[in-house]
Amino acid sequence: MKILALVPFAFLILLWTGVGLLNGGSAGRSVKLEAQRYRSRSGELARKSAPYKKLKQFALSRKREAMQRDLAESLSYIKNLVVIGRGENMSAQLLLEELSELSKDLGPVFLSMARCVQLFDKQTAAQQLYDALPFSYAKDIGEFLAGWEDVPPADLLNTVEVYRSALREDRLTKQKRRDEMVSDLVYFPVVVNAMAVLMNFIYVAYFLQQREALSVLFN
Repeated sequence: MKILALVPFAFLILLWTGVGLLNGGSAGRSVKLEAQRYRSRSGELARKSAPYKKLKQFALSRKREAMQRDLAESLSYIKNLVVIGRGENMSAQLLLEELSELSKDLGPVFLSMARCVQLFDKQTAAQQLYDALPFSYAKDIGEFLAGWEDVPPADLLNTVEVYRSALREDRLTKQKRRDEMVSDLVYFPVVVNAMAVLMNFIYVAYFLQQREALSVLFN
């Protein structure tokens, strides 16, 4: 019983000794540096691992999907501006600033584009959208927004509709691929089950054939 009573005190002594080693002295500093190196190496190995890359790729894909929805909504907003006759009287900077206030995921991108337009750097402004969404249609839309004032008013509505159609087709294509993937996953267990039944049938037929052959041989 006396020995058991000393266990908590021994644990406290070991704990405080470890804390002292980590916080002071050359040995403590060495242990602390080794722990930091180990943590750094572990983090680097985790970032290079396949699951981490897959997770990062999935998160980036989800973020880009949200940005694509934002872009589609922004084009719908622009279409309404053109229909009511307000769009043709707006500057590119003002249009982009309004889009930045309305957009959740693309808001910072539109605001950065507005600042570039303010500095008369339309090329960099268009590149901002392409950097966020590295698709050909995003580059074209970025150039369209940055050069808003250069587009003839009669062509604004038609141009917006073309870009909306491009986004719609891209979304439908991705949805079709996703549906095909889900369909494959649904039918995969059915195919595996059918293959298992077939293999079992072949095995039973082979076993029966061998048994008959052996019975003929030994009779």
